[in-house]
Amino acid sequence: MSDTGSSGWAQVLEEMDAMAAELEDAGWRTLSIAAGDAAAVTADTSSTGRHGYSYVIPGDAADEFEALFAPDGFARTDVYRADGGTDLYLLTVLKDPPTEATILIAGAFDRSRLPDCRRAAETAGTMYTDVFRVDGTRVGTFEHDDPTPFFPDDD
Repeated sequence: MSDTGSSGWAQVLEEMDAMAAELEDAGWRTLSIAAGDAAAVTADTSSTGRHGYSYVIPGDAADEFEALFAPDGFARTDVYRADGGTDLYLLTVLKDPPTEATILIAGAFDRSRLPDCRRAAETAGTMYTDVFRVDGTRVGTFEHDDPTPFFPDDD
């Protein structure tokens, strides 16, 4: 990993920790996850037949995710990006105001896979975040009405 990549990933993880601490201080329940793997996918390359971002998370985090996740919840999404040269580092913050629960997911994406994903998301006007266990079991999906914040301007 290049120095740019290392600093971008470190920046995303530091931001995730700071946001989680701030939300916890305000009384929110938080779950912070650094994905073990992340990919930009299209309907043709996704196991779910959807376009968006797929994250693979470790067992303990997946268990906590399942306990916190509400299929119709988490209506608010904030996205933060850091450049890593050939990678895009992304922090997705999913908030469920009625329950004051927040899931923060950090992932690294190969920039070469972003254009196809972006075209699919913009054509559909929607984007998905799919979260999987290491064994491939899907533990949750978030639907986003605006794909724009998920992509840098130059991709």
